Amino acid sequence: MTSIPDPALAPGVALQATATGGSALLAALALLGLAVAAGLSLLIAYEALKGYRGTRDRAMLFLAVGIVLLTGGPIALRIALPTLTDVPESVRLLSTTISELLGLGCILYAIYGRP
Repeated sequence: MTSIPDPALAPGVALQATATGGSALLAALALLGLAVAAGLSLLIAYEALKGYRGTRDRAMLFLAVGIVLLTGGPIALRIALPTLTDVPESVRLLSTTISELLGLGCILYAIYGRP
């Protein structure tokens, strides 16, 4: 593993990124893929919210919330939890699974329920 130089000690040295368990390029591509997936899910949810605002059909609201919880929530949790906290892997897995299940529940309620 390559150490990142301290910019205060070496002001002319550019910072270098490192990755554990694989190449830095692969890690960057994975993060880019997650960002694109999150952006697309938010775009779809935004369109569903526009549909809700236009028709006041609550099924569209539950669809938007479900899409965000199914895709955007787990992506945010997979990035934020290990970055900002020291929670174990099991807590991260449980939180993303709960978000996905809640999202699927909202989508099913939008399709089959009477919101």
